[in-house]
Amino acid sequence: MKFVKLTLFTMVWMMVLFFSTSHSIYAAATGDVLNKPEEGWSRYEANTPEITYLGGNWFRDNTGPITWTSPWQKSGTSLKFNFKGTKLRLISTTWWSGSSSIDVIIDGVKVDNFSLTGSDVAARKIMYEKLNLPQGEHSVEFVNNTPNYLFIYAIDTDGSLLPFKPVEVAPTPEPSEPTKPSEPSEPSKPSEPSEPSQPSGDRAILVVTMDNGLEKEFDMSKKELASFIQWYDAKDAGRGASFFAIDRHTNNKGPFNSRKDYVIFNKILTFEVNEYSSK
Repeated sequence: MKFVKLTLFTMVWMMVLFFSTSHSIYAAATGDVLNKPEEGWSRYEANTPEITYLGGNWFRDNTGPITWTSPWQKSGTSLKFNFKGTKLRLISTTWWSGSSSIDVIIDGVKVDNFSLTGSDVAARKIMYEKLNLPQGEHSVEFVNNTPNYLFIYAIDTDGSLLPFKPVEVAPTPEPSEPTKPSEPSEPSKPSEPSEPSQPSGDRAILVVTMDNGLEKEFDMSKKELASFIQWYDAKDAGRGASFFAIDRHTNNKGPFNSRKDYVIFNKILTFEVNEYSSK
């Protein structure tokens, strides 16, 4: 009889240990309800001042899911912020009127697209997750491509939330081939310093006047000019990134591998294009 009691006690203890261990190793995934942030995460509610909302008057929707909601029947709406860390989650929900196409732009690069269209569920769920980013500060934008709603309850990250400012991913330098030692040669007469080669073909001088009166001048190819105008027109319609990177190439001197100037859309007052041809 004592043996039976001991066996039952041992079985109950093993079951308790199993379920507690299973719970501790469980990690929530996209689509799961998550009313509180998991260990190692911090939650920032939708009214956190570091989150910027664009594209009209966002509002607190109390008719369905109690969320911050983008304007109805207006595409191109977006929200953006920066954070320090390696991972983030959008806490939102699904609804029949949720947007079916939302772009995720991290550090100026589109990395994902997801949907909030689904059954009407007023629950805090993980609707987007990005893990394993490099440790550091990242800029994040969620851009709505449809006239349906973009909902947000909160943002979860493993670090602090910051106001939005563009963050550029540093380009990975290409490996260079080792140079062979040169044969010794007779000394030659010093040559006259040569001017750097000038770009050729159909080109343009783009002059951008900022809202503070500052003028910025860029010498660029017709292809680069077309990309700038395409970005400007798209952003004017409420789509795409809030900034445009213009490569200065070799027409700006200095000991740099590359130089880029970031032009912020809402700081542009006007711009002028002067086309020319160089041979």
